[in-house]
Amino acid sequence: MEKLRIVVGGFIGLYPTGGVTWDYLQYPLGFQLLGHDVFYIEDTGQYPTYRKTDRPLDDPFDTVTYLQKTMQEFGLSQRWAYRDTFNGKCYGMSLAQVMEICATADIFINVSDATIYREEYLKIPTRILLDSDPMFTQVQTTEVESIDLRYHTAKIPMSCYTHYFSFGENIGAENCRIPTLDINWLPTRQPICFDYWNKQAMSAQTCKLSFSTVMNWSTRTKLFFEKEEWGQKDVEFKKFIDLPKMFDDINFKIILAVSAGFKKNVNPSHIENYGWKVLDPMDVIATTHDYKRFIQSSSAEFSAAKETYVKSNSGWFSGRSACYLAAGKPVVAQDTQWSKYIPSGEGLLACSDLTTASAAITDVIQDYPRHAKAAKSIGYEYFDSGKVLSHLLALVD
Repeated sequence: MEKLRIVVGGFIGLYPTGGVTWDYLQYPLGFQLLGHDVFYIEDTGQYPTYRKTDRPLDDPFDTVTYLQKTMQEFGLSQRWAYRDTFNGKCYGMSLAQVMEICATADIFINVSDATIYREEYLKIPTRILLDSDPMFTQVQTTEVESIDLRYHTAKIPMSCYTHYFSFGENIGAENCRIPTLDINWLPTRQPICFDYWNKQAMSAQTCKLSFSTVMNWSTRTKLFFEKEEWGQKDVEFKKFIDLPKMFDDINFKIILAVSAGFKKNVNPSHIENYGWKVLDPMDVIATTHDYKRFIQSSSAEFSAAKETYVKSNSGWFSGRSACYLAAGKPVVAQDTQWSKYIPSGEGLLACSDLTTASAAITDVIQDYPRHAKAAKSIGYEYFDSGKVLSHLLALVD
């Protein structure tokens, strides 16, 4: 296999919590496991909102410290950079190193459209946009007609990429409502580095089962497309809110994140009245180790999807749910048409409403060992980083 030099862009420093970090970290980790020469360069053009110390808004100290610690822990200490638009500095690798890497790179992968416009990225021969938020990406995309090179804060125009991948596996299908923008979107999945997730599955006989998940209530205003509103998990979760009342022998836990502008729209105590235990992400999953420990200490996952993913028939599947599978934890997940592409029924079960969710959970608890074993098998077959990333590279060869 040819050794490639790969640049990955993402949002680890901008949203430094355990789950987000795993979402982006498993790309450089996965490519490195395949033997490639990979670098993580974060260059979002946004103010570093993460604060652990009392510093000015334009001081990225806490963000840089988090990135440095994370990269050291995962053996990437010499392979990361954080470019701060507002003070012009480059942390981790020097700017000269970043420029040399870009000048000699084979592939640039902009995960979640995180990276802003700079000429050095556009000179990399293969340039991949990896859409992790299908429907939102396509509806909100506009071509950048003019780029202010004084501030470098413009997004890279769609036309500047050579390849386009999406977690929306159903894009282009007759029943999928995501606009393709006349682009050939290639399906891909979240890569999971299995060696970090392997652990003996919890036995159903030794403790009370706990179904858990991590979710954002709402992180942005609704989309408007074709004269319709397109919302997030706050809409879909209400379909399943009565689930805990149907099971006396199961703990239902949610780590609930709510963006500042939407806190008035959700009352955790109201959700707890239905039997859910609501947890604060900064208390429970602030680091990658906390996040992994939370998943591995759960029995299984129950997860609703964003309304936009469901309504558009996107085929999206959660990278978080893939981590549960890798840890040998059964997953009951709301169907977005992902069940057309990933097997449902054993280890991983699709649901669409309260009735089908209840039936799926009942099936899991009646034969937990069988479902736990199947969960890991499905996770490895469909989300193993070696398979996912090798397939991606084969499609751009």
